Amino acid sequence: MGERGYPTEDYRQQVADLSVRHGSTLDHYRTAHDIKGRHDESHATTEDLREAMVHYRSLFEDLLGKDGEHRNRN
Repeated sequence: MGERGYPTEDYRQQVADLSVRHGSTLDHYRTAHDIKGRHDESHATTEDLREAMVHYRSLFEDLLGKDGEHRNRN
């Protein structure tokens, strides 16, 4: 996220900034973040963590651009 110009420290600011261009995958990010919080408190299962990775991957793919356009910008 940092390489795409988004903050990496404040979750609320991340959500606000991501909502502008990546609103369609914002629910994935929120769900993954919630699972991470449960993991930090030792309340997440291995299956929960797998699901978090799937949700994070959805945002990751959206940040990169589904058609590979990110590769042409650099």
